[in-house]
Amino acid sequence: MATAGPNSAGTGANDASVGTRARTNTGNITASDNTRASTTMVGVELTTQYLKATNFGFSIPSGATINGITVNVEKQASGSDDYRVRIVKGGTIGATDRAKAGAWGASDTTYTYGSSSDLWGETWTDADINSSTFGFAISAERPGFKVAGFCAVDHITITIDYTAGGASFIAKSNPRPNQAINRASTF
Repeated sequence: MATAGPNSAGTGANDASVGTRARTNTGNITASDNTRASTTMVGVELTTQYLKATNFGFSIPSGATINGITVNVEKQASGSDDYRVRIVKGGTIGATDRAKAGAWGASDTTYTYGSSSDLWGETWTDADINSSTFGFAISAERPGFKVAGFCAVDHITITIDYTAGGASFIAKSNPRPNQAINRASTF
């Protein structure tokens, strides 16, 4: 088995298909540099829009079998939890959710989603992973009556575990199979 990455996101954007709060500075997720995509969380039962990370720049070899996808998110918050955590295939946010219970840490902490054998409920080709529209999406919530807070993401990386494609060959039949048998019997 081979591994590619961790590769950093090349692009960050809001996706309004879930949540009510947009993040600012979504492009800040491309490096671990303490500049963050963030939003404030004020009110009751608020959720953020997806922070959608794409353009990871993978070059998985043609014909490879994808074995697993691991995402690392460096994030922090005050009074916020995971709401939805999903993979992005072909620009579309998937249905399999990997949200974890519990509040985000108060200082930058890296959280891991998926694994070397987790396909996130999808079937993958090398072209899917190499596409600039492959990625990851995360939404946060401020459940209940917690005090006002914020949530921020500093960096997102993805690692791909794969098995390289085998050599292709065409088996040819012996046009004269009896000849080989006859020769073997003369010894």
